[in-house]
Amino acid sequence: MKSVLNIRQVGFYCWDITNDRFYLDAICAELFGIPVKQGMLGISIFQVLEKVDLDHRNRVIETALTTLKNASFYDQEYAVRRTDGSVSWVRTLGRYLVDEDNIPFKRLGTMEEISPPERHH
Repeated sequence: MKSVLNIRQVGFYCWDITNDRFYLDAICAELFGIPVKQGMLGISIFQVLEKVDLDHRNRVIETALTTLKNASFYDQEYAVRRTDGSVSWVRTLGRYLVDEDNIPFKRLGTMEEISPPERHH
């Protein structure tokens, strides 16, 4: 019996907190409907948050602030609304890099498109 692999594309991002630059690779840029070149050159975190569905945006922001304050692991699932009106569900994972005073200055992580979780409507 052959097994079928379900391979998902995983994108990588880097949030330079100090300079408010959010860098996206081609996969992440596509998930958010952001031109690849623009994503690779870096955009403001606010431009990324604008793409998060309004129903999820406050939770995403609150979690980002809490994990930033505590330099803790970031793990969120949410819907993204692209400019063309399409919606994608994204899971974002990330870890903070901290300085000698334990102050985060970057978050590195992954994003992948997921099926809408059953618990969301």
